[in-house]
Amino acid sequence: DEIRAECGPDRLEVYENMALIATVGRGMLDTPGVAGRLFGALGGAGVNVRMIDQGSSGINIIVGVEESDFEKAVRAIYRAFVDA
Repeated sequence: DEIRAECGPDRLEVYENMALIATVGRGMLDTPGVAGRLFGALGGAGVNVRMIDQGSSGINIIVGVEESDFEKAVRAIYRAFVDA
């Protein structure tokens, strides 16, 4: 109700049980294939991405996944970037 009062959006949707995961690194914006690697890792692990955000700084990509997929998603991202 507070968001409606302050911002007056045309529409407001709330998604429950969503976990946010930030993948952070210098040069992400200028390195081809980083987003593909991230989403490929998640898709390969059977994790559905429900939200995507990348700020203008380009140092991170935030994804929203089902809370029940959180640990599986983090392991997949770790394997794609750290264990690679």
